[in-house]
Amino acid sequence: MSNTLTMTTGDAAAPASERRRVLGLTVVHHTEPRHVGRTTSLGARVALELGRESTLFGAAVLDEQRISRRHARLDVGDELAATVEDLGSRNGTFVNGRRVERATVGPGDLLGLGGVLLRVSTFPATAFPEPRHPRLLGTSPELAHLLHEIDLVAPRSAPVMVLGETGVGKELVAREIHRGSGRRGELVGLNCGGVTDSVLQAELFGHARGAYTGADRARPGLVETASGGTLFLDEIGDASPALQVSLLRLLQEGEYRPVGADRSQKSDARIVAATHRPLAALVETGAFRQDLWMRLSRWVVTVPPLRERLGDVPLLAAAFAERHAGRPMRLSRAFVEGLLRRTWPGNVRELDGVIERAVALAEGDELVALPEAPAPPPEAAAPAPAPSPRSGRYSGARPTAAELEDALRAHGGNVTRVAAQFGCGRNTLYRWLREAGIDPVSGR
Repeated sequence: MSNTLTMTTGDAAAPASERRRVLGLTVVHHTEPRHVGRTTSLGARVALELGRESTLFGAAVLDEQRISRRHARLDVGDELAATVEDLGSRNGTFVNGRRVERATVGPGDLLGLGGVLLRVSTFPATAFPEPRHPRLLGTSPELAHLLHEIDLVAPRSAPVMVLGETGVGKELVAREIHRGSGRRGELVGLNCGGVTDSVLQAELFGHARGAYTGADRARPGLVETASGGTLFLDEIGDASPALQVSLLRLLQEGEYRPVGADRSQKSDARIVAATHRPLAALVETGAFRQDLWMRLSRWVVTVPPLRERLGDVPLLAAAFAERHAGRPMRLSRAFVEGLLRRTWPGNVRELDGVIERAVALAEGDELVALPEAPAPPPEAAAPAPAPSPRSGRYSGARPTAAELEDALRAHGGNVTRVAAQFGCGRNTLYRWLREAGIDPVSGR
């Protein structure tokens, strides 16, 4: 996560992407659903056995009937990779659905032991406690860091800027900031885009009697309604220049003027704004006021995209399935594996829609068939990744280390685009990078 809340409480408080990272494991499927979401970090240069008596995730988590007492051995090296070796288990050890005797695994790989499926990922070397939250579901380090940021900023009175892609849950984060603020007023929201300036101004600041034809009485706006509470300005990146000026005065002076009024009024509303647009870049082009950005960016919370916390997908999917079905639903192993193969450009909102369709298609209490992802309209189709300045399109030969490094730089470290360029899967790309001694984040 970048541009996150600035903190000075040591390594544990630094943004997750800026801390040293180690390999970790997340339970993404289990015959006992209560164990799904359990995580553990492994550290470096660690050797351990996985089996029914292992307490890696806590007592009895791996005590599953199809797991052998001594099932597999995991050797973690200095790099973000590990070697898994089957120890003559009764039902075999699987990596990405293929039975193996010995294999190298890294971030994104799925390790199968009996009825348990583990996802390999990277964890901060100094992590926050595993998060447990009634509304923000997940156990990933990325979510733990987000919850820590919310806890830090919620009690303050300063404005907060919530950044994140469409569908990540920015409004839910704003609600949690308000919930933790201790403010007695309510949270009220306004979408800053798609409505004319005159309507927005009246909606936000209210109007005086006689301000325009039909205004036979004064009407309070959302700023007054949010007094003592929180005013949530959604999609502030779409605010017009006129609205930006009005918001700047509200932030600077704590004052606003209702439409048609001859005097200003004081406001006690705390401002939380959100957008999916890159405001810092809009400031550079003049599309967004720098002084307004500086007021809002004192406290910035960035919500991670779902692809950066895929280990949370099974927990979210189970919760969505229960909500849509009105009862608990089981998720088959193949269904979970299908969920984890997607990159979720629409984030949590897209996942919710997929689960809703899967529940509608289900014939019992288990989700087995993953609905096909809808094809984007032709005009919205993503452009083909730009070829590497060195290697061009992948033609079948394995790329050299230099070609991999060039491609990472060309795509800003986006491994999905690099994999698309070379015509391979993400897991294959990670293996090539490990074997070439290249850090996947070196191109960022």
